[in-house]
Amino acid sequence: MILYFVRHGKAGHHSAAADDDERQLTEEGIAVLKRAGPLLRRLNLRPDLVLSSPLPRALQTAELVAEGLGMADKPVIDDRLRPGAAWGDLARAMAPYPDARRVMFVGHEPDLSGAMRLLTGAASVRMRKGGIGCVEFPGVPEPGGGELAWLIDPDLYEA
Repeated sequence: MILYFVRHGKAGHHSAAADDDERQLTEEGIAVLKRAGPLLRRLNLRPDLVLSSPLPRALQTAELVAEGLGMADKPVIDDRLRPGAAWGDLARAMAPYPDARRVMFVGHEPDLSGAMRLLTGAASVRMRKGGIGCVEFPGVPEPGGGELAWLIDPDLYEA
C-alpha cells in the first residue's frame, strides 16, 4: 500500500483571519501548487482516493493537486483530518475505502509529519507548506512498518 501526505499550501497569515479555520490559500500558494502538477504526473502519482481536511486551505490544496493529476474524482472531505489529527484518525478516515491501495491525505502540520515518523520509525520528518511525502508498505499500514520512499520540497516544483 502507498500513502501520500500533502501539507496544505501557503495560506493567509493566521492573524489576518478572524477564524484560523477559515484561512484560504494565498495567490502564491495557489501558483506553487499549480506548478506541482507536471512533476507529480512524471512521478506517476495515481491515488485511488484523496482525503482532505475540511479547512479551506487544505481542501483548496487537495482540489489543486487532484486537478494537476487529472483525477476525475473530487477529494473526499473528512473531519478526522482537522488540525490535531493522529495516525489513528487518518487510518479511520481511510477504513471505509478498503479497495484503495494508494491513498492521499491532505492536511496540516505537525499531524502529517508525525504520522510519517510513526509509520516509518524516522527520527525526524520536515514538511514545508505544499510539500508531499510518500510512505510505502508491503501490506497493511501500521506503525514502524512503512518506508519513506520520498519527500518533495515545494521548491522542486519550479524545475
